[in-house]
Amino acid sequence: MRRKITAVVLSALTLVLAPLATNASASTKSDVVSLAKSVCGSGYTVTVDAGDMGIPKQYYWSVLLYNPSSGYNCAVNVKDSNNTDYGKASGIGMGIRVAGGSWNEDKGSYTKYAGPVYVHAPSTCVYLRLTSPELTWTSNAMGCS
Repeated sequence: MRRKITAVVLSALTLVLAPLATNASASTKSDVVSLAKSVCGSGYTVTVDAGDMGIPKQYYWSVLLYNPSSGYNCAVNVKDSNNTDYGKASGIGMGIRVAGGSWNEDKGSYTKYAGPVYVHAPSTCVYLRLTSPELTWTSNAMGCS
């Protein structure tokens, strides 16, 4: 059931982000996913694939992962290497929460990514909040099982 709902959420996320998409980015989706997996730790699998937030000249990717053994979700906000602030410290953030819960956020001045942030959410949906110098974006329910 988790895979079916994840596919629906991923399709919806693609529809929301596609109109915002900018020119092809310098970072590849596989690079972004690999980075997210490495910072989240072992046992995590991708729930919602990397999606470009589509801010002109400020490219950001988000990745949501899940560890079925522990029941934890992990999220990371990654600057694209084509971002004008890539490699320079700038204010970005990543937040995650379950419905009705508090935000677990990592916000600061980072050169490449914000996060990882974790929430224990077996068999439930999570919400993401990504921040950049230009905007804050909050998702609909994701990773539902």
